[in-house]
Amino acid sequence: MSRPQFSKDYRTYGEWLKAIPRISRYAKEIIRKHQYFPDKSLNDLRHLRIGMHDLSKVAWQLLSSQEKRDRNLSLQVLRAMRKGATLTQATEKVGVDKRFALKHLGTHLQKSGGRWHVARTDNFQSEMMFYDRDDGLISIVTTRSKDRSLIAEYFNAINKALKDGNPDHLKRFENAKVIDAEGKEHFFVTDLERLYEIQDAQEEPEFFELYV
Repeated sequence: MSRPQFSKDYRTYGEWLKAIPRISRYAKEIIRKHQYFPDKSLNDLRHLRIGMHDLSKVAWQLLSSQEKRDRNLSLQVLRAMRKGATLTQATEKVGVDKRFALKHLGTHLQKSGGRWHVARTDNFQSEMMFYDRDDGLISIVTTRSKDRSLIAEYFNAINKALKDGNPDHLKRFENAKVIDAEGKEHFFVTDLERLYEIQDAQEEPEFFELYV
């Protein structure tokens, strides 16, 4: 079954795109919407509200339980693509499709030169476990990829420090901090004895996936 004509003057989206330089704000919005809905006509795209189909900017606390799980999956796609995977490879690995990635990664996923690319950094809100200097093991909502990466590196350093009893693995985090979605500062635990105490206080050891 063939697609309906794209617009009154252009049979396909490709013809519309190539007719003139599409550099206006209006044209860029149509291009973006077409990425979400490649089967829709120009008239349909004009009236679509893309905000209803892009969850990337929604605050963590406003997401449903399923949407939080979906965001974590989308961050796995993001991480795979930053390591060199194509969008197809990344979505197949995670078990989702392109439309899912578009919905949850939003403008952090862009197409150029016939290939999908992801931004080097992002400001996604995501919940992560954190060893806080004052509060022990807590969960915080991070707001940028830099903090997610730092926390992931910190947990790797903790594993090494606890394994060989060497606190030197934690030195680089002594004055480091992250700021959560509410603007609160959190400092890392770098005292090895304190880390042992926190772990011993846990009734059951937990496994935490880190989405950098």
